[in-house]
Amino acid sequence: MPTFRLRYCDVCEFDGQTAGEVVPILQSRHVLGGEPEPKFLRRLAAEMCEWSGDHYCFTDRNLLARSMIRNGMLEIID
Repeated sequence: MPTFRLRYCDVCEFDGQTAGEVVPILQSRHVLGGEPEPKFLRRLAAEMCEWSGDHYCFTDRNLLARSMIRNGMLEIID
């Protein structure tokens, strides 16, 4: 199982089958994490746009994770 490093607000590492598993981790840490996933993805993408100035696709959790990898916010380390 790959290990990922997330660099958003703070740095943390997690193991997951896919990079998309970052979404439940972020949702569990977020103040508004109890909202439905599609709404959360949209809110998260907007927050990350403001935070980093990059663009993020939020159609589903895997596309969001790929955007995060492309923008250097998420990386596969093992």
